[in-house]
Amino acid sequence: MIPERMRRMSLLLDFYGEMLSARQRQLCEYYYNDDLSLSEIAENTGITRQGVSDGIKKSERILLEAEEKLGMFSAWLRRQKDAEAVENRLRALGVEDRDVYEALERLKA
Repeated sequence: MIPERMRRMSLLLDFYGEMLSARQRQLCEYYYNDDLSLSEIAENTGITRQGVSDGIKKSERILLEAEEKLGMFSAWLRRQKDAEAVENRLRALGVEDRDVYEALERLKA
């Protein structure tokens, strides 16, 4: 099971990864998406374990600051929850319109 913090940072990377340098993005991809340890990343990139740690921490600050200022991830989460609530209500009402459910899936994407 993926810890919530790791999942959140991976999603923030999806939203704001282009704000990072190529090296920072690579370090974060290895750490959050590929689940590599700091030592494994250091070995793959040829930098020290401490350098990897520092790079990831700096990247985290950038991603969290971007979310604080822009709020795109939070808005996406709200849309997800709203679309799920609508879908659950429609199912409870017995609505079987395929087009409606396809539209909801597009909203969740």
